[in-house]
Amino acid sequence: MAAPGGLGRCVAAFWLALAFDALGLAVLLAGVFADVFFSDLLIYGGGIGIFLSLVWWVFWYAGNLEVPLEELRDDVGLVPPKGSLLRGLVQGLSLRLSSAFAGPRSRAPPAAAAAAADVELQPAAASARPAARIC
Repeated sequence: MAAPGGLGRCVAAFWLALAFDALGLAVLLAGVFADVFFSDLLIYGGGIGIFLSLVWWVFWYAGNLEVPLEELRDDVGLVPPKGSLLRGLVQGLSLRLSSAFAGPRSRAPPAAAAAAADVELQPAAASARPAARIC
């Protein structure tokens, strides 16, 4: 869902990118046209400022990507097949390593460990209020 101004959800990253672009260009042009002994420093500094604006442009673009939950689950494999042999081996190895490296007070009883292994992620229920902005 886009912001009312049409800039997307990460408006702060957008304005920071524009500010870095403008400041970098101003410093670069000052280095080119000003008759000062440190003009090379201004030229390099302006180029670096423009390059650093790329970070904010990437943040702005990435903050505006929208991926449906179903597509995300398919792409990253959040829904493993039930009862696979590999899943059981990995969980068993993980439990053994966790209990070997954990202190004696943090070891869970076997019933609690089995209950924790059966927990599966569920999609969040749709709410009436709009989603929070994350940048």
